[in-house]
Amino acid sequence: MDNYDTKEAGILIGKWVEEMKTKLIDNYTVAAANAAADSVTVSEAGIPKAHKVLLRGKDRRREAVFTVIGAIINKAFPPVNSASVLRHSAHLAAQEITVGGLGDATFRQSIKNLDDVCYKLSVQFPEGSVDNWAATTGDHGETLKATCCYFTMGNNTPAEVKVLFASNVDPQKVLEKLTSESISHCKDNDVDYLEWKDEKLIRKNPVRFRVGDIVQVGILVCAFRASKTGNTPRYMCKLVLRSVTLLDVSMTRRAQASRLEAEKKNPNPAFNARAFKRTRAQIESDSEDDELPTARQKMSNLTIEDVIMNERKQDQ
Repeated sequence: MDNYDTKEAGILIGKWVEEMKTKLIDNYTVAAANAAADSVTVSEAGIPKAHKVLLRGKDRRREAVFTVIGAIINKAFPPVNSASVLRHSAHLAAQEITVGGLGDATFRQSIKNLDDVCYKLSVQFPEGSVDNWAATTGDHGETLKATCCYFTMGNNTPAEVKVLFASNVDPQKVLEKLTSESISHCKDNDVDYLEWKDEKLIRKNPVRFRVGDIVQVGILVCAFRASKTGNTPRYMCKLVLRSVTLLDVSMTRRAQASRLEAEKKNPNPAFNARAFKRTRAQIESDSEDDELPTARQKMSNLTIEDVIMNERKQDQ
């Protein structure tokens, strides 16, 4: 994040928190900063079976989606073009994001509340049997990491929950070739990449996201059976990535402009070569836009759930 003004970005994150307080919220979505541990409950559901956090009093088949606004610190987004994703490590292949609040107070409250929710989840299991989630602290302060595996492992996955990979996720069919009777891509393995633009929610090609962009992430809190120590099963509490919604790219563009200006003044060829590669990647990404004007008009009155359901139907 060279030439990136983290202090100003933290202030901008706070402004977006206020802007989005009443937007993209439904009966199953809640801002993590407002999610007290006593407002949630735990249920075992899904394929494979996992213990998931739900909002108290809601449909026990629908897990709670917690939202957090921050700047992208690191990411591993589609598309997947590398054949290095091998069958024996398919269970590790995942899309992931790390976001930071850069000093924003609401982000810190979100971390605290998620920690409380994870603790409530962990006490459902025998003491000492859970590897709990925890935020990390680094150069950018506290950060939150969420992941979503590309595959569901197991031989008993029902056909009705299996879905195809979106074309902008697996353009070269690298992931599709790894699927088998025991390796499936399911609805729960999908992440929705979106953008909030002109008071509308639209689909966004994942290649268009940049480190430094301000986003809203939607996450689930789940515990999965991880291994077995003796006769005692072990579990892992994780934040599962459900959606990434682009909110603001102004800080990223400003930092990029500063870098390019510095590179013009720097005679080092290797230094300037990096600028060329980055510019070329951006040009390629600019040609990949999944949205048409008519589609945007139709989506103007949709909720986040409507958009997600429509997109999944299109990908099937």
